[in-house]
Amino acid sequence: MPLTAKSQRWAELTLLVFLLAALGLAGYLLTGSRPSMFGLGLGMAAAAPLLYLVHQWLQPEKVLHHPVLVSVSSGLGCVIVMVGIQRFGEHHQWILVPSLAVLVIWMVYQRWVLRRSPD
Repeated sequence: MPLTAKSQRWAELTLLVFLLAALGLAGYLLTGSRPSMFGLGLGMAAAAPLLYLVHQWLQPEKVLHHPVLVSVSSGLGCVIVMVGIQRFGEHHQWILVPSLAVLVIWMVYQRWVLRRSPD
């Protein structure tokens, strides 16, 4: 399926909305009574792709390689949430769902959009 500029914008907008929602949840987790490890992990998982998107919008450049540091940072945020679940109990396991969703959506986005950007 050919990638058009319009479909790329829709993918970026969808990713942006999801990342902002995840950051909002991370902020909620940080202000609540849960251990801060959960909010920090989810925030890290969502902030890395969000900062990359903002950088791409402000200074567009052709992406030639997978932005590994963004993926590693997002994955590290998921690991922080996993460690928190191990340490503070499995009743916090639901927090892993949005963390992993952020990572998966980022990977799908970078695979589908960044590597097939229109020339």
